[in-house]
Amino acid sequence: MAEFKGRDSTAQSVGRINTLGLSIADLAALLKRLDEADKAASSKSRRFKRRQFRLASLDMEVHHAGGVPTKLSVVCRNISSGGAALLHNSFLHVGTKVVLSFRNATRGNVSVIGKVAHCSHVRALVHQLGIKFEQPIKPADFLQLDPLEDWFTLENVKDEEMRGCIVLVGTSDMEGKLVQSFLKGTEVRLRCAPDQATAFAHASEGADLIIADPDQQKIEIDKFVREAEAAGLSTPILVVTARGPDERRKILKESNPAAVLAKPLTRDVFARALGEFLIVGRSSASTVSSMKKTDDKISLLPEFVRSLNASACDLRSLLERNELDATQAICSQIASAAPPMGFAGIGALADQAVRTLTQTRSVESSKAALQRVIGACESAEATRRAA
Repeated sequence: MAEFKGRDSTAQSVGRINTLGLSIADLAALLKRLDEADKAASSKSRRFKRRQFRLASLDMEVHHAGGVPTKLSVVCRNISSGGAALLHNSFLHVGTKVVLSFRNATRGNVSVIGKVAHCSHVRALVHQLGIKFEQPIKPADFLQLDPLEDWFTLENVKDEEMRGCIVLVGTSDMEGKLVQSFLKGTEVRLRCAPDQATAFAHASEGADLIIADPDQQKIEIDKFVREAEAAGLSTPILVVTARGPDERRKILKESNPAAVLAKPLTRDVFARALGEFLIVGRSSASTVSSMKKTDDKISLLPEFVRSLNASACDLRSLLERNELDATQAICSQIASAAPPMGFAGIGALADQAVRTLTQTRSVESSKAALQRVIGACESAEATRRAA
């Protein structure tokens, strides 16, 4: 039987906490059948990885054109960075605006805006809604993901999407050639560094990612990450290692790199990992508001940008004074306020900082995440400046 989360998840019957009114057993059987049908379908063209996310009751607000918003409770099947699959008891037209209310452990209820991308009849009154989000989300904000397993956002990555510069340090010549072969067909420039100093020099000249292997040349990854922060580098660090899961988890917890990837590397896994930083990270970290001129909050945008700039100054001061509670409060405020104002990337960075602060209970240990928030807030713009 499928495991459900959400209100009344332990009850024997879903009752009317959602629009379907099915029992838990019937709902679980239905979801199992839908999952089996999905497995039989090809996922080669799927952009974002779908993750099972069972919610017996998810609040959804439906905005019909020219009408009053309707509040409903629907069943959630799965989510991805780009959308969600829901079950509802009636048809909704493609393009209908919806607002979903997901629960975040630190921020409480988070509203995610989307539109109905498709609506298909399943059986009787049951319809499946495919929702496309207005802005990409991070599924890890709402469900538990193992950071050592399949943490990737993208299901498939196209070579032509990959562009940027990565710095490789600590690997053997053979592994350097392997990585170079993985990048064939992309527009990614690879710079190999024989030592830490050279890696930092390359990164300071402009790089999207540093890939470090602590095994080949005995790099002390904890020292490497700390000295990168001390050098003022905000470039994310991806660790690749042949060490076992316990050692990889230890690296992730104690050194706090952006991610840890297990060797041996395959082209598919390596491409999806790079996609997190060269595609997803680049788009989500935009410091220019995506708000449309027709948005009713557009007049508030200049003042909000000034508040982000001021928050950067406040965070720098709090970082120097090592004040945990005030730092966490500002980051939480940015995480909640930035996305509705068109700064989804800044909100995501702030949310990551909140999670890091919650986990470490230390401003100093969260310095890298905080510096990324500070840099983004300092660079925030209402519109793109002319070159």
